Amino acid sequence: MKRAIIAIIFCISLGLNAQVALPTFQGAQYASFALYSFSSHTFTNCGATGKDGPTLANCKSSYNTSWENNTDFFNVQTQGIQEWTVPISGTYTIQAWGAQGGAGSGQNSTDGGEGVKMQADFNLNSGTVLKIMVGQQPSSTSSGGGGGTFVVLSNNTALIIAGGGGGGPGDCCGNQVSGVDGTTSNSGTAGTGGGCTHGSGGSSGNGGTASSSNYPSGAGGGLSTDGASTSGGGSGGKSLLNGGQGGSGQSSAAGDGGFGGGGGAGYCCSYTGGSGGGGGGYSGGGGSCGSSNWGAGGGGGSYSSSSTNTSNSSGVREGHGQVIITLN
Repeated sequence: MKRAIIAIIFCISLGLNAQVALPTFQGAQYASFALYSFSSHTFTNCGATGKDGPTLANCKSSYNTSWENNTDFFNVQTQGIQEWTVPISGTYTIQAWGAQGGAGSGQNSTDGGEGVKMQADFNLNSGTVLKIMVGQQPSSTSSGGGGGTFVVLSNNTALIIAGGGGGGPGDCCGNQVSGVDGTTSNSGTAGTGGGCTHGSGGSSGNGGTASSSNYPSGAGGGLSTDGASTSGGGSGGKSLLNGGQGGSGQSSAAGDGGFGGGGGAGYCCSYTGGSGGGGGGYSGGGGSCGSSNWGAGGGGGSYSSSSTNTSNSSGVREGHGQVIITLN
């Protein structure tokens, strides 16, 4: 009788263990499921230049991945805004760099301000769509502002944003200053130089303001609102919500701002370049102006919603921006 009771207890124990073990096994199988294979990818401007971003075709020809041909996983529905689907739930490190501002041209031209690097870790769920807008540096002869680089959720909630540098003035009278670097601060910075009163940087995700002095440039666009424009000057860069296009330069020689909200450059007469446009970013950089010489555009502001594994630096990015996403 005693042996029979022990045998019954043993069988019940086996049954309970089997019932407990089965859901654990099923959970492990589910957790390892991925929409596609992924470890890391660098998102770029895909060869696009100027104030307009890349198309889907541009990016498909630039990338070499297993997922770029499936629009459920990767798409560009608004030109320049890349939509990427998270393949598996986990922790991802996102690094974003803003673009450098333009430098104009001529013997007295100066460098455009350099873009910001922002980095942090984010817990992302499988199937979440991220919208990625990579900032672009204006053309080699433009004094426009550099574009900011944005990573946001599909509802435009910001994850991480890196500001672009302000445009450097083109050839004029000497004694000119370089474009202002993008900043790790949330607020953009004002323009500088030129012997005039510049526009101020935006705050709280808004575009910068433009100068009311002579020969004004356009301000940089922010997350929510466009950079300011003035009549008779360069136009402001567009916000992410309005597509991120760079502002138009007052003339073809002054030059347009870079995609990602860079402000268009101001006045140009017989010289090349002009007053530098504000950089795009979470909040846009202020527009510049010119009096005794041309001014330089303010730098765009930056943002991160995460404080984990951060590594942020201003004035570190030359050329176009980029985004690197890595699964940890």
